[in-house]
Amino acid sequence: MLSREENELLIRTALGTPAGDYFRRYWLPALLASEVPSADCPPVRLRILGEDLVAFRDTEGRVGLVDEFCPHRRASLFWGRNEECGLRCVYHGW
Repeated sequence: MLSREENELLIRTALGTPAGDYFRRYWLPALLASEVPSADCPPVRLRILGEDLVAFRDTEGRVGLVDEFCPHRRASLFWGRNEECGLRCVYHGW
């Protein structure tokens, strides 16, 4: 049987944890293609390994997956516009 500390090492997947660092080295299924159905459709929120992300399908039909929050002012890209092959920040407009 695992001790409490050993169990914590295995179940915590946030950034900087042993299990989290391990899982981030490999591809992980996050969404079905049908959940991001068409080009320039509204973004889809998801949380995986303790990180908030946004998935989208750009104008050319390619799927993108980015951090949910704009790195400049932390505005949610979920509310951004999906156009011109990318997400446009609702706060900045770029």
